[in-house]
Amino acid sequence: MKNITIIGCGHGGQALAVELVSQGHSVSMYADANHPGGLEAIKAQKGIYSKGELEGFFPIAKVTTDASDAIRGSDFIFIVLPSFAHESTFINILPFVTNGQTIVTLAANYASLVYQRLLDKTHKHKKINLVDIGTLPYVCRSDNKGNVEIISIKQQITVASLPGNVLPKIYDDLQLLFSSQLIAYKDVLSLGLNITSGITHPVITLLNAGRLGKDNFYFYKDGISHDIADILERMDKERQQIAKELGLEVYTYLELMQQHYGIKYNCIYDFFTQSKPHNALPLCPPSTQHRYITQDVANLLVPWQNLAAIAGIQVPVISNIINMASLINQTNYMRHGSDLLHLGLHNRCRESIKTFVLSGELPHGDCEHLSIVTNSSAMTRQMSPMFINSIN
Repeated sequence: MKNITIIGCGHGGQALAVELVSQGHSVSMYADANHPGGLEAIKAQKGIYSKGELEGFFPIAKVTTDASDAIRGSDFIFIVLPSFAHESTFINILPFVTNGQTIVTLAANYASLVYQRLLDKTHKHKKINLVDIGTLPYVCRSDNKGNVEIISIKQQITVASLPGNVLPKIYDDLQLLFSSQLIAYKDVLSLGLNITSGITHPVITLLNAGRLGKDNFYFYKDGISHDIADILERMDKERQQIAKELGLEVYTYLELMQQHYGIKYNCIYDFFTQSKPHNALPLCPPSTQHRYITQDVANLLVPWQNLAAIAGIQVPVISNIINMASLINQTNYMRHGSDLLHLGLHNRCRESIKTFVLSGELPHGDCEHLSIVTNSSAMTRQMSPMFINSIN
């Protein structure tokens, strides 16, 4: 039995808690008092009611808004929050984290790079393990606080550590926590380029923006068309090209879907229209001010475009989707998203970056002869002046 803390009481945190308790682990749940999610309901009933893949009532050992109390004595600390909350949460818990603990972020979107930048900046280096998991292990929803429906449990999920050589040391213990098979990546950059949400969500949301909030259509089977699927195919090829130019591990979107769900599809259109787990519920965002845009554009597409610049290639589909999202939401995602500066990778050449994510050490020597992106303004210059002036 492990002592485990889950930070976040939304649908993902509740689903994870249910699975861990079902395996006999002692689970504590923590949420910020200003963003409690289902915390009060879970605390009042002393557990979580679940239906779907896991049925029943699952008791939670501790439910608190005290970060110190939540993580004391925990072997694993799981952060299951939207990407915009990763940095502030890590700052909040850092004073209480102790040597030997492992911090795992689900739907990480390069979270470990953000945490490492904060450790470097504050000089508060501790002997802790930083692990990114590419996605939630579940298709799940929580329509009522303290209740979760686990529609499907993925067969495989992806994982990497920073530095990359940490994961082999803790892989076996981590695998015991999940019924999903953990597929190990050599580094967090490779993992981040294989997170499917960046392909799945933004294009469909933006190209159905006029329907959002008007009819609760099924996001996957109703939101797709052959033309939209073609755009997704082209975006997927750009993502693969970035990885290949940088020497990173990469799989096609359909290969990743087969890994997750064990079902093979002939094309992206077939996946969207035929996947039973994804079409069991509408899963439709109410507006473009939803994590399908605010998280997946800012924290996946923006770093993908930054990495494309390091690789010296053009990614017009990815760039145009970022621009369209920025215009619709009146937010310059290139400026406010996870650029290289935010990830602690600015002013580093491609070889330096690859060495850093694998070993955790910066190589010595000059690499000025390679492509370098110095800061986020270098990326925003790729947009037209008219575009930049039209949004914040």
